[in-house]
Amino acid sequence: MNRIPAEHRAQATRCAFVWCTTDHGETVHPADETHRSAGTGFAARVRDGLVGGAGVFTEIEVGVVRRPDDAESWVALEFGADCSIAIDAAGARTLGRLLLDAPDMAAAVDDGAAGVGGEAPPRDRAEGFDG
Repeated sequence: MNRIPAEHRAQATRCAFVWCTTDHGETVHPADETHRSAGTGFAARVRDGLVGGAGVFTEIEVGVVRRPDDAESWVALEFGADCSIAIDAAGARTLGRLLLDAPDMAAAVDDGAAGVGGEAPPRDRAEGFDG
């Protein structure tokens, strides 16, 4: 007979990844053992890259994810239910560098922040948004 009390649960184990916030050993399903960082959220408009239009204002969460069968960590952008993309860490670093340092890209991003005539773009739904 097993002498472990029925209410016994496995002890949470310390993860080797400093950034991981998953309580390993406390999850119910093996798929829940995915390594996840604390996410950082911000509000933005998003749209399908193949479709025009103003997009939809939503909350985006950015974090690091590494599934048990992954050989590397991924930077995930999650927005909406069941809608996310992940980019490898090297690609995320390159993207960040391009947005800040590549002259043409930085100029385009800066110009994109201003509307016609240098005015800020409409933010009607953005005002007062608590993300």
